[in-house]
Amino acid sequence: MNKLLLLISFLWATASFAGNVSVRDFGARGDGVTLDTEAVQAAIDHAASLGGGVVCVPEGTYLCGSIWLRSNIEFHLDAGAVIKGSPDINDYCAADCCPQNEAEIGHGDFMSGGHLLLGVGVRNVTLSGPGRIDGNSDAFIIDAEGKPYKKKSSIPARPGQMVWFVDSRDISIKNLELADAPYWSCFILNCENVFINGCYVHTRRKDYHTFNGDGIDIDRSVNVTITNCRIDTSDDCITLRASSAHLLENPRDCAMVIVTGCHLSSSCNAIRVGVGEGHIHDAVFSSITVSDTATAFNIVASYTPGSPGTDIDGIVFKDILVDAKELLRIHHMRSKDATIKDITFENISGTAPDDSHIWAKKAAPFRNIELRDIKVPASFECVHASVKVKDGEFKKRTLPRSERMLRRDYIENETKLLY
Repeated sequence: MNKLLLLISFLWATASFAGNVSVRDFGARGDGVTLDTEAVQAAIDHAASLGGGVVCVPEGTYLCGSIWLRSNIEFHLDAGAVIKGSPDINDYCAADCCPQNEAEIGHGDFMSGGHLLLGVGVRNVTLSGPGRIDGNSDAFIIDAEGKPYKKKSSIPARPGQMVWFVDSRDISIKNLELADAPYWSCFILNCENVFINGCYVHTRRKDYHTFNGDGIDIDRSVNVTITNCRIDTSDDCITLRASSAHLLENPRDCAMVIVTGCHLSSSCNAIRVGVGEGHIHDAVFSSITVSDTATAFNIVASYTPGSPGTDIDGIVFKDILVDAKELLRIHHMRSKDATIKDITFENISGTAPDDSHIWAKKAAPFRNIELRDIKVPASFECVHASVKVKDGEFKKRTLPRSERMLRRDYIENETKLLY
């Protein structure tokens, strides 16, 4: 009987790890020259065919085009392991690879809709480090003479979001470096139960600029937690969005988001909440440091002319240390009547010397904006908004009537940012 139990235990353990494979076993070279897409994909597909498991990427540089993730897989990058994006745009998925995908070729953000890692309709997927996923941005944003393109419309072609999950659930991204995406680094679209922890995300910003080089973009997803990440980007570090409904069969709200213990630095916004035509609500940003940043917090209903914008409420920012040019912007911009209400900033300290802006349109005043114990010696302009200030050094700036009328006229007819 004891021998039978031992045999059963052995068979169970063997079966449990049957899907644990190395990409090397399927022919991946990891020499930074050979295109390893097929070998890496074969390893993932093999593990998935066995019901799931760990796909290990040993030390080395694996040049890849689009890699499709499967359910019940942990894609693990060892120390020194790099998945590096191919410099050939033809090695990436097409814009019509699935109904939820799209490109902006010849307009907008000028990107192809290709992705380096894709998870479409998957469940129980983990991306783990300590290795690196490298978008190889230089291959797309540097011209033949070795100079960065001055306008994104001049870039001949570039992939879209580097890591992309859509219509998926139970996703974990942990202890990874997400480096040098040629567009957004990580896009979570219409997903549920997502946990991102201990990641270092960065795009080009000091030596030259990656257009739209976002960090982590959360769009129409619920129950998302981002913890202990360092994000240093040319564009928004973290965004909450309610966009892309036209691509989705069952679009969600963007809700129940927690961001804590992160360090953010951006040439644009550390945190941006808004854009789209949906509803963003119930999110908490806490215990965060913001450094070397243009605007710490940007809440905006819409960037699209004629859009109704997204409704935003129940957002809390607390216990945050800031080093930025401007502390906050809350504005409709190109939305006509989106609702923005119940926004709380509490225990924010640091420096942000430029005037902040809380600008609403007359037809849709902002309601219940609370600024509690904001220890930032600066001022904010307020138009058509109910703002309660309690303690702190952040004060409302009284505008002369002439400036107030100019502001109101501009806000009602806004086509581009005044600042």
